[in-house]
Amino acid sequence: MGLVSDLDLKQTLVTLWRRRWAILALTLLSAVGAWLFVSRIQPIYTATAEVMIDSRRTRIVDIKEILSQLSPQIATVTSEVEVLRSRTLAKRVATALNLYEDPEFNPALRPVQSSRFDLSVVQDLVDTVRRMIHLEKEAVPELAPAEIEERQRAVVIDGLRGGLTVSAVPQSMVIRIAYRSPNPATASRIANAFAEHYVTEQLEAKFQALRYATNWLNERLEGLKHDLSASEQAISAYRANHNLLENRGVSSTQQKLTELNTLLVTAQTKRAETAARIARLEAVGRSGRGGMATDELLDSTFLSRLKEQEATLAGEASDLASRYGDRHPQIAKIRAELGEIRSKMSTEIGRLTQGLRSELAVLEERERSATREIADMESRSLSQNKAEIGLHALEREAQANRILYETFLNRFKETDQQETIQQPDARIISFSERPRAPSYPQKSTLIMAVTVAGLVAAIALILLIEKFDNTIRTKDQLEHLIGLPALGLVPQVAGSTANVAAYLVERPSSSYAEAFRIAWFAIRHPPDRPEPKTLVVTSSVPDEGKSLTALSLARTAAALGLKVMLVDADLRRATVGTKVGLSSELSLAEVLADGVDFQNAVVRDPLTSLDILTARAGGQKQVDMLAMADKVRQTMDAMRAVYDVVIFDCPPVLSVADVQILVRHADATLFCLRWNTTPRESALTAVRMLRDAKAKFAGALLTRVNVRKHSSYGYRDMGYYYGRYRSYYNN
Repeated sequence: MGLVSDLDLKQTLVTLWRRRWAILALTLLSAVGAWLFVSRIQPIYTATAEVMIDSRRTRIVDIKEILSQLSPQIATVTSEVEVLRSRTLAKRVATALNLYEDPEFNPALRPVQSSRFDLSVVQDLVDTVRRMIHLEKEAVPELAPAEIEERQRAVVIDGLRGGLTVSAVPQSMVIRIAYRSPNPATASRIANAFAEHYVTEQLEAKFQALRYATNWLNERLEGLKHDLSASEQAISAYRANHNLLENRGVSSTQQKLTELNTLLVTAQTKRAETAARIARLEAVGRSGRGGMATDELLDSTFLSRLKEQEATLAGEASDLASRYGDRHPQIAKIRAELGEIRSKMSTEIGRLTQGLRSELAVLEERERSATREIADMESRSLSQNKAEIGLHALEREAQANRILYETFLNRFKETDQQETIQQPDARIISFSERPRAPSYPQKSTLIMAVTVAGLVAAIALILLIEKFDNTIRTKDQLEHLIGLPALGLVPQVAGSTANVAAYLVERPSSSYAEAFRIAWFAIRHPPDRPEPKTLVVTSSVPDEGKSLTALSLARTAAALGLKVMLVDADLRRATVGTKVGLSSELSLAEVLADGVDFQNAVVRDPLTSLDILTARAGGQKQVDMLAMADKVRQTMDAMRAVYDVVIFDCPPVLSVADVQILVRHADATLFCLRWNTTPRESALTAVRMLRDAKAKFAGALLTRVNVRKHSSYGYRDMGYYYGRYRSYYNN
């Protein structure tokens, strides 16, 4: 927007097409410069190898590893990328490939190249300045050979790492190792070396961890074995001192106590059952109804027969009573028998009760005996339990030592077997090949980029030039800038001054003559005021074609049958007489200063009926028109009375003040600007001065237009058609 804010797209394209050769030259210059630049750059080759973090394992035996395998995560890949970039791995590669003896990596081995410039003079000058300002040169400590060698090795490592690029392939477990070198074979060799030593370093790390673990486990096993033996000996000694026999974890005292408790519970149960039977038998005996005793209580065959007899007699008595009544003699007999049976039953029950009491006494004595034994055993068990507390502590310690020893022994055997089946956590999936083409510089890409940049810069430069162009080339620019109507564009005619002046008369059908006819019509027929009879032709600075314009307008008007006089009012730089090939002793200076009649001073144009009042450049008469303003006005009024049109060729506005007097009294003023030459600031200043002088503008005219260039600009005005349709005119 900044460069083309005042230009539309079409005009921008036209401008670029007009300057196409300059743009093409700048673009070609950029391309050639880019080619020369890249041809001097040392080519760099890049070789690439790839490794993959592989979590898969061949499980020969299911043994847990000492050094755990890498987990397949993005963070793991990033960490391994840093391992590949590490200085440690670079040292391994440098040592393996003996890069310390390679001049490509060790600057100390490169031959010293002589400088084109002798810097000793500069060094002497620096030392002199140091001495003048009493600035002693800092003493450099002398290094030992070992330190010098170490620094050289560090430089080699830095150079090696400088050409290395390690990156993780996105969304994968693959790591890409790229190495850059001027030598393609070196690039391939180092890229492969980094991949191989990375995998080897993983294996060595695992072997080192295994060896360390094996040695440590072996040392620990010796100590654990000694601890276990000491624990077992302590248990054996403790058992002997406290008379503790091992019985599958349970002591003999505890077993005996358990048996006594079982006997006591049995005795108590039987005693309770016997006491209950005695109580129930006594209850039956007191009731006198022995027949109510149950078989559970009466464990006697005799008593059972008595109960059966009692039941039979009771049944017979009931039957007889129902048939003969309670007083039947047979019933009384039966009742006597029942009484006798029941007496026997009571006697038997008493005997049984006495037997149960004896049994109860035996059971109670047995219970008391068991209770005493249990108390004695509990006392003995308590003392043994106190002794077993220490035993249990010793056994627990021995058990812990045994478990720890067995665990370490198993791990030692597993670790010892792992040394033969170790696998790396990464594998090389692609070895680098010797690169066939350099990766830098990308000649075609770089040249293309610089060429495009040159093209863009050329376009920007052209647009910048167009933006800051300080001249006027079109009617629209003219009207927009100075606010005057543009009366036309006058084509430039090649040739000498005399030939150009006669061109309008000799070629009346030319575009040059047509431009002045168009301009004259606009001047002669203004839309807002009467036809002017006096016309001042001026410009801002010299050499803008105003004199030729004034002559051409005068000849155009004369050709149209008007009585016209052309006055050369540029008393300091008169050119009209030279253009028409005439001279006269009298001029406008004599008319104003000496009162000479202007009709006696005019000469006739050899080509037309035009009267011309010439002037002599640097003439004897010095006329100050500012001081003779009234005389100027009177002279112009007299000329109006004689001629249809009087045209004054005046000096430039910015050079001489005379023009301000003439424009004040003239009927119209024509302002001339040279196409693509007159600075805009000059034109604005001149127009401002003419406005201050009360000039009546007829308009402005662009002179000396190069119609061929103008038509290439694409401005669709009359200048475009002068150049586009040249065959239409007789040029």
